[in-house]
Amino acid sequence: MSKFLAAMISSAMVLAIGGAQAQVAQPATPDAGHQRTTTVDDGLSPARKPSGKVGLVRGVLKRIDPIHDELLIHAFGGGDVRIAFDPRTQLLSENTPQHFTSIPAGSVVSVDTAIDHGKLFALSVRTGSYNASELNGQVVRYDAVKSKLTLREPISPDESVSVQITPSTTVLHQGQPASPQALSPGMLVQVWYSPAQLVANRVEILAAPGTSFSFSGRIVSVDLRSRALALSNDSDQSVRELAIASLDSGSLGSLREGVNVSIQAEFDGRCYNARSVTLLSPNPTPVSPNP
Repeated sequence: MSKFLAAMISSAMVLAIGGAQAQVAQPATPDAGHQRTTTVDDGLSPARKPSGKVGLVRGVLKRIDPIHDELLIHAFGGGDVRIAFDPRTQLLSENTPQHFTSIPAGSVVSVDTAIDHGKLFALSVRTGSYNASELNGQVVRYDAVKSKLTLREPISPDESVSVQITPSTTVLHQGQPASPQALSPGMLVQVWYSPAQLVANRVEILAAPGTSFSFSGRIVSVDLRSRALALSNDSDQSVRELAIASLDSGSLGSLREGVNVSIQAEFDGRCYNARSVTLLSPNPTPVSPNP
């Protein structure tokens, strides 16, 4: 009996000691007001936002590259422009998609841009319906008898749209009033119209074949293989794509991303062809490292 009692007492002592050790080993739960927090750099701090001159690119979204985080936009009055985006980019729309990949190809977009570490970066993207009451395209023909203007849209070059020209339609060329008879094939135009009746309220001629243009600004990108460059134009804060096939080898060799240049170009009905280049700054502005 004594042996049985001794065994019971010994077992009870072991259980008591084990319970005490378990209580000691259990970590204390911290007070809710003193919980440890982890700060995550989400890249949205104003200090990390690109600084400098803000430009505007307006055109038709052709494709979104989610792998390289780039928007490919066919700019009105120019060619295709690649613009980088990341979580800092704001998406502005009445019907805002949840993500950039939700924006359908063919949407008209306006992108506020800045140079970020040598690349064109999207600060904000405003979206709108491609069937909106504003249209940018190239004149296919103007039928003076029927007062009908037919345009080719940049996103669907094989299709066309026609709008009616009336006596109340305002036609402008380089900011000056012009006659509808001035509308000729190959011109780039911007048209404001009533969607229900397809009646043009205003037509602005942006460029006519054979017209010379002066562009001045910073080179955003240079592609010697396709003989094209993208220029952030100072006068209208837009990005222009220029063909550089007509330049001599010396001029081509001086073209670098980040260089400020003045370019004389001619619109041939398809693109802007650079005829001469003048360097305004010999070297690109050094890019500061990431903070």
